[in-house]
Amino acid sequence: MLFLFQSIFVMTLFTSFMTPSIIFLKSRGSLFANPNIYLAVLFFIAGIYCLTIYSMSLGHSLLFTVLLYGNFSSIYFLIGPFLYFYLRSLRTGSTHLHGKDFWHFIPFILVFIDTIPYYVSPYAYKIEVVRQVFSDWTSMFRIQLGFVFNAAHLYVLRPLLLSFYTFWGMYYLKRNQVYFYKATNLGRWIMLFLFFQWMVFAGMSSVFFGVWLDNTFGISLLNHPSEIKYLSLVSYMVMVCTLYFFPQVIYLNAERFKRILNPQEAYWWKMDQALNATYIFDKPFLDPFLSLDQFGELVQKDTREIRDFFELYLFTSFTDEMNRLRVQFAKNLIKQGCQQKACLNNLYKDSGFARAEDLEHYFSEFEGLTVKEFILTLK
Repeated sequence: MLFLFQSIFVMTLFTSFMTPSIIFLKSRGSLFANPNIYLAVLFFIAGIYCLTIYSMSLGHSLLFTVLLYGNFSSIYFLIGPFLYFYLRSLRTGSTHLHGKDFWHFIPFILVFIDTIPYYVSPYAYKIEVVRQVFSDWTSMFRIQLGFVFNAAHLYVLRPLLLSFYTFWGMYYLKRNQVYFYKATNLGRWIMLFLFFQWMVFAGMSSVFFGVWLDNTFGISLLNHPSEIKYLSLVSYMVMVCTLYFFPQVIYLNAERFKRILNPQEAYWWKMDQALNATYIFDKPFLDPFLSLDQFGELVQKDTREIRDFFELYLFTSFTDEMNRLRVQFAKNLIKQGCQQKACLNNLYKDSGFARAEDLEHYFSEFEGLTVKEFILTLK
């Protein structure tokens, strides 16, 4: 059973290291303008991390462990920032970094500078450290990798930092539901990716954190190294494999996300996003007496600009657009089971019309059918 798990895990590792190349080859448009460049780096770092864990806990390869252990401690602090840049670039269409983005690199820079002594230490010293870890892996907490940080500090700081970025990512998805779940359909995979990458990195660190808590304070709640270790490695395998069930992620079209628009087009595109979010979540059209001024307050836009939007962009009037949405809402209610007389009598109220005659009139105008004729088409 262990051999089977090791074999599957090695194949997953190979896939993880090949994934950046696949993303680079399959992504359309300019490579450096594509948000997937950050995703490729994330998979590469994840592969190095899990190869290190595998080498230490399952493979027991002295050569690989000497090369990997401690030498890549700082790059794991880039996982959170690159996760942030990936989600932001998906939403904004720009992969460019700004001056204020420097703050995201501070943890990486601090750890990198602090662990320089270990990077340049003799090979014989690194072999001695790895043999010490192999004989008693809890000795990591006593190994000083730099001037300030030892392994225990890094295993505690990494999951804390990554947890912050993960929860931010979930909040970002929720705040931009229309975009990630309606416009691009990337939301489901991103949510899975956020969860499993957190299980991989934070879960594996909790192994060492749990042992430290037990040894220091006698708290044994997290001291289940074998179970957590395998749970994290399985999460890594699932994280890598799920990507290939969402080809729209790999075949991301960079040109679509660049959105090289003139200022006027960019303004209308942003207003379109604001109005779509209001339509879907606030459903203002359910108010039969909604005015253009009230709608402008809902989307926090000037009434004149809202009027321009409906006249120039939608090529229709505000009233017609609201009535069209009311008819669509009435159709959905009918499809969901509102076909009995008692429900149909109140359908005009539930869909935002002031009178039953208005529902019949606009339903016929937009659909070419009466309500009764539409119900017959469903049977």
